[in-house]
Amino acid sequence: MRGNGLVPDVLSLAVCDQIITDRMTGKQSLIGLFTTVHAAKFPVTHPQLCVHLSMTDGRGKTRITICIIDADDARDPVVRGQGIVDFKNPRAIANLSLQFHGLVFTHPGEYRVQILCEGELLREARLHLVQAKRRPQPNDPKLN
Repeated sequence: MRGNGLVPDVLSLAVCDQIITDRMTGKQSLIGLFTTVHAAKFPVTHPQLCVHLSMTDGRGKTRITICIIDADDARDPVVRGQGIVDFKNPRAIANLSLQFHGLVFTHPGEYRVQILCEGELLREARLHLVQAKRRPQPNDPKLN
């Protein structure tokens, strides 16, 4: 319980490359769902990352915080974003989409995409940053 009612229930949390909203129907398409980012070197700048959230059981205008942190919580968050979700009634399903550009991940490893409401963790998704292995080139002196 929060001060003004129940904490919303998170129905889904997705990380993807792009979210397209149809102007006529309002339907959303999540493009390029992923849980792993491969990088040739670190730090790496990820050009665009979108987070889509679907919730229910909320009461009125509710502030939702989305942050991406390293799994050890040893550094400042990679990003922190906020949005207001207006629940018309507790049975309504509300969607929140945020788009982040130019996120810098300083090191490989596990990160977490966290959803918070009133400071309470509602749900989190894992995001793995992996050092990509270099493919050998035909004229690579290390192969000869």
